[in-house]
Amino acid sequence: MLSPIENERSEISSPEKLKLEEEPSDDESKFSNYDSDDWETLSDDLRLLDEEWGKSGGFDVDFSKVRHRFGRGSVHLDDDNMVSEPHETNRDLLNRLSNMAISFYNDKTGIKLELVKVLRANFHPSAAITLYITFEANDPSDGNQTKRYQAVVRYLSFDIEVCSCNPEPSSS
Repeated sequence: MLSPIENERSEISSPEKLKLEEEPSDDESKFSNYDSDDWETLSDDLRLLDEEWGKSGGFDVDFSKVRHRFGRGSVHLDDDNMVSEPHETNRDLLNRLSNMAISFYNDKTGIKLELVKVLRANFHPSAAITLYITFEANDPSDGNQTKRYQAVVRYLSFDIEVCSCNPEPSSS
């Protein structure tokens, strides 16, 4: 007869058995929140999202057209889900990043743009978070006109890289 401790040990599954029992039997079961009818929707959504993203370069994407976003999305400016500082909003972060992009642009062109306001931003995960920011800036070299600009910025809390900053194609 087994002691209570030995009996308890005999009922515990081995790690190999647990692993086999926990592994899904096929690829579909890895995504248990989608039924088999959703695979076509997922495929359609990925194709449509890639088309939308490609047409606008990531800046003007209509996320309402897709059910699944695959980690991409729009930044809610007045939320605080992307910041760690108390009393700071996503808008505060995007203002800082936009000012960095303006400095990048000013150094490249010799123009001295001044930030007016951030209009919108989209993101997708990468090794960091890649942000596609659309903002307005005053251009003193052109009668202080307010123009739209777009910047791509890779963001980690400890490392920020401005990849590009250019006038919005429709406003140049």
